[in-house]
Amino acid sequence: MGVGAVIGNLIWVILFGWELAIGHLVTGVLLCLTIIGIPLGLANFKIIPISLLPLGVRIVPSDEPVR
Repeated sequence: MGVGAVIGNLIWVILFGWELAIGHLVTGVLLCLTIIGIPLGLANFKIIPISLLPLGVRIVPSDEPVR
């Protein structure tokens, strides 16, 4: 991550990131209350770090080997 990404992440967290992270947290907890919603709730928990600090994150498919 460069300086631009750090500054961009700070601005993002202040303006939008915390709302998205709390939304994913609440939605994940509510989905985990039902048996059918557990996989979706766990997916919401995995999205929280990306929605909080999106700049500089590399997203790769799960079938791609780690280098």
